[in-house]
Amino acid sequence: MAIDSQVLFNNPYLNQWRLFFIGSAIISLSTLLTMVQLDLSSAEAISYMIQYTVRWAVPFLFLVFMASSLQVIRPSLFSRWLARNRKFLGLCFASAMAWQGLFILWLVNSHSHYYAEEVYNLSDTVEGLGGYLFLLAMVVTSFNFGRSRLTTKQWRNLHKVGIYYLWAYAWGVYWYELYYYGSLETIDYVFYWFGFAAWGVRMLAWSKKQQRKVVNKAKTNLKSSV
Repeated sequence: MAIDSQVLFNNPYLNQWRLFFIGSAIISLSTLLTMVQLDLSSAEAISYMIQYTVRWAVPFLFLVFMASSLQVIRPSLFSRWLARNRKFLGLCFASAMAWQGLFILWLVNSHSHYYAEEVYNLSDTVEGLGGYLFLLAMVVTSFNFGRSRLTTKQWRNLHKVGIYYLWAYAWGVYWYELYYYGSLETIDYVFYWFGFAAWGVRMLAWSKKQQRKVVNKAKTNLKSSV
């Protein structure tokens, strides 16, 4: 039996807060089920959980990154659903990153020597901390009590710079691993190309907007010269 796309994308369980609660519940349940299968007294197991939670977070980030742009390039039921739920998909990303933050703190506190010798890198730490600060600011200003403290321009600039920063940091990790170490697993290659495609969608949308501006300007000039 064929699925009615309009009914699917308008399903209340796939929109707004229900989408967030279901998405974050799946992330949390999967994380907990994975945790009980590991010996979390070892640093390696905690490091694995850091990577595991990132793999949950990245797809949500890339979907949010291209949400508005896909609507510009090819309006459809999916692109409208994506744009409509951008905030809630972003919150799903934040919930996965909260788990990652927990495991990072766990590793630092329980296995400080392992973290210092095997994980710590100054540039990665600074960039990662910047990502968390942007994410926290974007989450807080996604709600009225936070958004009301910013002007419209400030809010747009924060979220635009923030989403580019988070995309660049996440995708850059896969790029670096691929071109310098070549040690990515299949799922990491999928995320690498997914992230690249998301950037491509934004560039195409930007190009289309620029073309519209040129056309509109030409029409305006033509009218004024008549």
